[in-house]
Amino acid sequence: MRSVKTSVALFAFWCIVVPPERLLDLLVGVGVALVVGVWAVRFLTPARELRGTRVHLLHLPGFVLRMIKRVVVASFQVLLVVVDPRLPIAPEVVRQTVPFPSNAVRSTYANAITITPGTLTLDVEGDTFVIHCLDARLAGDLLEGRLRSDVERLFGLRGST
Repeated sequence: MRSVKTSVALFAFWCIVVPPERLLDLLVGVGVALVVGVWAVRFLTPARELRGTRVHLLHLPGFVLRMIKRVVVASFQVLLVVVDPRLPIAPEVVRQTVPFPSNAVRSTYANAITITPGTLTLDVEGDTFVIHCLDARLAGDLLEGRLRSDVERLFGLRGST
């Protein structure tokens, strides 16, 4: 069932990225979505890793909206730093230990850091994340734990408050 859901999501994404104009476009999209969906579920997601790791779908829209807000705000902050002739940055590599129960949660957290302008996950060593910040002042949500709380809430690891 997971392969079907993954394939449907991939096909929907295909239709957005490559709007089908002919029947052949649809057929290629379905074929690619099925192959990649089955492959991804079978080879990229070990069953033991997924056991007990579930995304709480009710929290997903809020998580996505907060991530969009973070990306937009961080984009403007980075833009202001870049256009300032003094280029007021203080690059810093920080280590943050966050005990997550699975690689799926760690991966979500690391990717949420990386898609936010001004921060980049360099490495994950167990529960320790090595993060490059363009400027620590731009990484408030990360360093103050709000991003961690959002990821924990998304996976049901903490209350919805």
